[in-house]
Amino acid sequence: MKRRRSPAEVVGRALAADPGYPSARRQTRGLTEGAILAALAAVIAAVGLIVPPVAVLLAPLPVMLLVIRWGLRTAVLAAVVAGLILLQFLGPMVAVSVTVIFAPIGLALGWGVRRGVGAQLTVLAGSAAFLLSTLATFGLTTFVLHQDLLGQLIQAQVQGMHQSVAMLERFGAPQENIDTIRLLADAQCGEHHCFPPPMEQSLRTVVPVGLALGALFWGYLCYTLGRSVFRRIGYEIPAVQPMLTWRLPRRLAMALVWTSAGLSAAGLWFPDLSGVVLSVVLLNLFVFGFQGALVAVVWMNGRQISRPLQIIAFVALISMQAFLALFGLAIVGMLDTWYDFRRLTSPPRPATALEETNPEPVPPAIAPPAQSARRQRAKAVHPQ
Repeated sequence: MKRRRSPAEVVGRALAADPGYPSARRQTRGLTEGAILAALAAVIAAVGLIVPPVAVLLAPLPVMLLVIRWGLRTAVLAAVVAGLILLQFLGPMVAVSVTVIFAPIGLALGWGVRRGVGAQLTVLAGSAAFLLSTLATFGLTTFVLHQDLLGQLIQAQVQGMHQSVAMLERFGAPQENIDTIRLLADAQCGEHHCFPPPMEQSLRTVVPVGLALGALFWGYLCYTLGRSVFRRIGYEIPAVQPMLTWRLPRRLAMALVWTSAGLSAAGLWFPDLSGVVLSVVLLNLFVFGFQGALVAVVWMNGRQISRPLQIIAFVALISMQAFLALFGLAIVGMLDTWYDFRRLTSPPRPATALEETNPEPVPPAIAPPAQSARRQRAKAVHPQ
């Protein structure tokens, strides 16, 4: 007698016969993993409210893994779910600000690894995403909550300098030192209007540069941490080149130099661009100065100078003349882009064990041509 199939078997056979069944099951599996990793990202982001570096470093990793395994669509859905989870417990503004910070860098890093664009471009993409998301967070708080976070941070620094002046006066510090600090913290007033304090102007110039360099640093850290974690679960992610070999591409270096020169020339006719010009100049100084520091480290490694002595040399140089040291290193780093000083200052490559055991064969000396037998007999009879 033929056995009667159960409803579950009938449904299973019908799904197995459907050509789209494997893809549907794969999509369901991706959504399931996305939901689990979204919950994990939400927990990490919530913990990061107490310890912010945890959120910046660890929260992008679940999103990055989802992009590598299932693509951007599943990862974006998981980021939205993580934001909704945070919305239930922490409120709308915290949920939006935290999600906007960790989701873009995870999406960018995962996209770079999935597309195989290389470690350097992947780190740059993640850093750019992190920088744009941070600026978006500042804009959100400014236009929605009407709170200038950058201005509040700068005002807190200026108030701290005023408190330092008051403390120095109570302890009886020299008046010259007190006047120097007060000039930095107080507004300079002329006949018709007052200028902002020099400290405030300097911070408004330095903070954008710090944000850009900080975004690059966090993108590098997130990529390095993600690579070390994902290797344990079977994903081989390309490593970033050793730091001593880092060098700006020539086109990017030319773009930085010409942008700085163009803005400096435009600042002569448009004084309002002075803050932007100074920010770009500082960015060039820090970028090329870092490259020049790498050249100096390679040079000292070639002379077998120990690492503690290298650190002492850099600290002493910066503490004595910080700007001049940075300017000199920036010039060296700029020239290194075209002349490759690190190749010239690096020590010669030592011979490997294989080359020592199997040296290159020396070509045999060319023997003089053999003389004829008749000429040899003639020399035997007449030796002269």
